[in-house]
Amino acid sequence: MATNRKNGNRLETDYTEDVVGFALDSFLSIASFPRFSVTIEPFSRGQERWLGADARIVNEITGFKPFYMQFKKPSAYPDYSTSNIVKHRKSLSLETSPNTLFFGLREKAKDHADYQHNILYRWRNRLKKYANSDAVYVCPLFLDRSAYRFHLHLSAMRRWWRFGRHPWERRGVTIEDHGTQFRFEDVPFLADHVCIPPHTLVTDAKHSYSFTEKGKELCFHSPTSLPEGVTQFGAWFDSLASDVDSDDYMFIPQQSKDRLKRLIVGDGKEDDVIPHPEGLFGIEDDMAVWSEWGKYLRETYSIHQYFFIVWNK
Repeated sequence: MATNRKNGNRLETDYTEDVVGFALDSFLSIASFPRFSVTIEPFSRGQERWLGADARIVNEITGFKPFYMQFKKPSAYPDYSTSNIVKHRKSLSLETSPNTLFFGLREKAKDHADYQHNILYRWRNRLKKYANSDAVYVCPLFLDRSAYRFHLHLSAMRRWWRFGRHPWERRGVTIEDHGTQFRFEDVPFLADHVCIPPHTLVTDAKHSYSFTEKGKELCFHSPTSLPEGVTQFGAWFDSLASDVDSDDYMFIPQQSKDRLKRLIVGDGKEDDVIPHPEGLFGIEDDMAVWSEWGKYLRETYSIHQYFFIVWNK
């Protein structure tokens, strides 16, 4: 963790955004495999070797529900910083002590049709309208990797002391076991991450989201207080998974290309269409279309596509 005194005492993490994605990806895979009828899978071409290796596996999928995450790592300013991040929060009477965590929006590359933030925002609106799903930023609440590991260890030990068993061995860590009160919200690892939905369109990337070290009191800069705009990851995930087996929101593999096209095209107006790869809908296989869409989002905008997959029992 580094301090830059020429930049308002800014503090930086000692890990990358890829580490955040890998950690969450690994946990979600463990949480749903191997004995449950619903699994959580990253879904884009080049990642799903199991999909390409045996087409019979696809025939075992009875339905899926997509969701999307853009992983961020935080920076921070101490409460005595002269940065605009801290000044803005103080002007809105938001907490700044001992540190304010934040992340900035990503700049638009020359070959990008729009800002990453706007793609995430527009895609989220389509998902909420047509699929009861979501697309959010996901950011940890820690700056130092070793400190986070220590905190995670203590949290896990507290759960072990309470339940008298290993905290990761509870059968409740699944989305279809309704006979238990255990929730993803209760998992210590997930409690150290927040979900922030993009809330508005932007015309440049000179904006940031800031929040407390407890994941509270969200602020968008230029200064706008968004107190209800931040959610602890486990709570967000519980809500997202609550209707995963509902027929109203299930995507049937053999009929899913048209639904993806509806999401991308929207009302059909030219300026309403979300950027997508050329020839996407010329792909015949429905699941391959979704996989190509996931690849495009990941490689172009670093937005990761995941599926809740319901398997043939």
